[in-house]
Amino acid sequence: MIHTSLAFLTNELNEHLKLRTGTPTVDRVFLTSVATESSGVVIPDKSLGVSLINIEEERIYKDQRSSILNNEGNVEYLNPEIKLNLYLLISANFQDNSEDSTSEDYVEGLKQLSFVISYFQAKNVFTPDNSPSLADYDSNIQRLVVELYSYSFEQLYNFWSVVGTKYLPSVLYKVRLLTFQEREFFDSSIPIEKIGIDSKTKQ
Repeated sequence: MIHTSLAFLTNELNEHLKLRTGTPTVDRVFLTSVATESSGVVIPDKSLGVSLINIEEERIYKDQRSSILNNEGNVEYLNPEIKLNLYLLISANFQDNSEDSTSEDYVEGLKQLSFVISYFQAKNVFTPDNSPSLADYDSNIQRLVVELYSYSFEQLYNFWSVVGTKYLPSVLYKVRLLTFQEREFFDSSIPIEKIGIDSKTKQ
């Protein structure tokens, strides 16, 4: 579910940028890590990278024990579902290292990031109704909410230090909520259908 939700959002951004840039055959957004220890930045040149940098459990809306009524009329109990928030970093790797390089490549990266921000400002809730292709990626995903997430200069420095490469212009988003619920029942019982009160008293 994590990989399908990220693939869906990556495709949505690609389709939007194709329209904005007038290049219907050019993919500009890739689902990839930012960098590796051996090769540095792995986001393709002149592209945007969508990278998962953190997974967080959403506890505010956490349900307790769940139960359903099966076909036999018995109540089956499941462990509580898990709701997750995903933190996505969208980075612009526009670094022209040729001898005649100018600042135009860097500016183009900022332009592409601006398109991303504008897109999620206009549409930050994705459901099968407003985005039919979502069901093609994963029929279990009913709703994705994309929110801009701000982090401090200290957090920014620490993150890029851990990544081990120089800073790339980027923007961070929080995507909520993914719900995981496996149908693995740990108990079952016959439902209580009537509650009676014995009013008889012993003599």
